[in-house]
Amino acid sequence: MVCCRHGKSLLIILFSLLVLIILSYTACTQKAQTGNNGEATQNGAVRQSPSMQIDPPQKTTDRQPVINKPAPAITSNKQSFTFDVLGDSKILPGKENWLGNRVLAEAVTRINQDNPTLVVYLGDGADQGGPVENLAAFRSYLDKLQPSWYPVIGNHELNKGADPNGLAGNGEGNFQRVFTDKLPMQGRSYYSFNYLNTHFIVLDTAWQSGYGPAEAELKPGSQQWEWLSQDLENASKQSRHIFIFGHKPPVSPFRAGGPDTESNLPDGHGSSWGDPGVAAEFMQLVASYHVDAVFSGHIHMYNRLDIQGLPYIITAGAGASLYASQESGGFYHYVKCRIDGEQVSYEVVKLSP
Repeated sequence: MVCCRHGKSLLIILFSLLVLIILSYTACTQKAQTGNNGEATQNGAVRQSPSMQIDPPQKTTDRQPVINKPAPAITSNKQSFTFDVLGDSKILPGKENWLGNRVLAEAVTRINQDNPTLVVYLGDGADQGGPVENLAAFRSYLDKLQPSWYPVIGNHELNKGADPNGLAGNGEGNFQRVFTDKLPMQGRSYYSFNYLNTHFIVLDTAWQSGYGPAEAELKPGSQQWEWLSQDLENASKQSRHIFIFGHKPPVSPFRAGGPDTESNLPDGHGSSWGDPGVAAEFMQLVASYHVDAVFSGHIHMYNRLDIQGLPYIITAGAGASLYASQESGGFYHYVKCRIDGEQVSYEVVKLSP
């Protein structure tokens, strides 16, 4: 009996060992199939364990719309653009074959091809610029410009008379009427504006030779002079570049008088202003505020004088009869100015009507 009991115990032990061996083998097989992070399904496929849970994709209706935003702009102090300057066409209304009309039409076409940011016209657009009809005829050319444009009053807008016959009055009131949308200060033909880092000052220098009342002239103590001084002061604190535009040049290659009357100007230079002493004071004023350039028309040619490091540029070749030989600047043209950060460059664009 003892032997039987021992035999039965031995069988139970052997059976238990066999069960343990089978269970161990099964566990090893499952581990080999699933790896460390998975569990087996009934068909042997792998199901992700909780630690590898991946959220299902959201439905389109649950999602915020995707907006393709541009890449952040690279911050830079460099601001670049171009502007064109021209003047003195002296067109005749209704005379499309007149030289001034043809040159101005070509200039408008070329400028539109250049595609500058803005354009400044330096005055004397019509030969008899006082009457409204003539000013409107001239403006019809500028209205074809694609860039923004800004007018400067010239002496032909004044001394050719406001009435249709050009026999009486001055045309400044008519100029302000025809270009009212371009003149920000009511009753004033001078103004200023900004573009990016650059300040533009448009002056009324058409009175400088005594065409009207003395108080209309730009000179120390006048309303325009005080405005200019304050405008320069403000611009010098806010703008990197400053440009000034007027019709009559304060300094020119032609002498209007003798050494006594022009002793305050640089040797060999004249002035289209009635008082060269005022012109000299003006030049000192703009130099003290580090103006980049002064543009003028009136003298029908191209000329550039660099005085104390400041360019005085005459660009009056948009159609009126020329005052100099081609070698001396007597050719039809306009001037392109490029701003590239701190750098300023000028290019003369010749026209061939």
